[in-house]
Amino acid sequence: MLCWEIELLFVFISHYCDLSKSGQGGDTWFINSAEQSLGYILADSGFDVWIGNVRGTRWSKGHSTFSDHDKLFWDWSWQELAEYDLLAMLGYVYTVTQSKILYVGHSQGTIMGLAAFTVPEIAKMISSAALLCPISYLDHVSASFVLRAVGMHLDQMLLTMGIHQLNFRSDMGVQIVDSLCDDERVDCSNLLSSITGENCCFNASRIDYYLEYEPHPSSTKNLHHLFQMIRKGTFAKYDYGLLGNLRCYGQLRPPTFDLSSIPESLPIWMGYGGRDELADITDVQRTIRELRSTPELVYIGGYGHIDFVMSVKAKDDVYVDLIRFLKENGWPSSSSY
Repeated sequence: MLCWEIELLFVFISHYCDLSKSGQGGDTWFINSAEQSLGYILADSGFDVWIGNVRGTRWSKGHSTFSDHDKLFWDWSWQELAEYDLLAMLGYVYTVTQSKILYVGHSQGTIMGLAAFTVPEIAKMISSAALLCPISYLDHVSASFVLRAVGMHLDQMLLTMGIHQLNFRSDMGVQIVDSLCDDERVDCSNLLSSITGENCCFNASRIDYYLEYEPHPSSTKNLHHLFQMIRKGTFAKYDYGLLGNLRCYGQLRPPTFDLSSIPESLPIWMGYGGRDELADITDVQRTIRELRSTPELVYIGGYGHIDFVMSVKAKDDVYVDLIRFLKENGWPSSSSY
């Protein structure tokens, strides 16, 4: 079978947005059955599927200089993932295929995508973008576990302790989770819901299977950057403090990512849910207002954050329309097998 169009799926770091847990790898797109996983569904629909894995995941621990035991190996946030990792991966696919790319991202994959699309060099390689649980602002996050971690300044505590790799599968990670759990503020008997909000259609019987693959490690700096977004209500580069910002950016405050600079000609599709406590409706609507284009929208009131990638009903509820959008905004007008 010949696949005429390139579909690039990026699920970077976490489909939970990595606000209080370690990251997810590209295997998330294939973790359900072939009939339910978007990666398989796209391939069966005739797309050439490319999966991105960013630094820190178990699939991407190589480095020309550092090992994953070195502090500098973990000196990055989603800003570097957007400006360097995503650019490199998109550039590779673009060069190999000699074709513009259809981009699909979920949660932090959308943070990276939206930041990257403000860069003309990256935007010119994209024919259309489908964003599941799109995030550029996080100041209306309501997930209890996340808010407790933010309030306790977990990110700053870890950096002060010299912990630069965030791995909640480790003994230290388990202790951190336990310290955040209490009966009064956070109900950790349903940890997933306390992190993401309630999910309607997630197959809870497969949790043990999912945990064989997820979560992947991430960086504490990335957690700190995400928590900065919650505290400040901005979509901006990493804040190093006044002097650090002067050194890095030549100004006292970190530059913001201007969503209005994303080309109006770039078709965008967004799917979001009413029970999502990470990609809150208010924040999604703010993102939509700041774009120059008018994205196509699919809103599902009963869906939570991970339903968009792990719901047993997502194929009918979400993916059918997503695939229609991709075919209408990037699929060759005349192709044959």
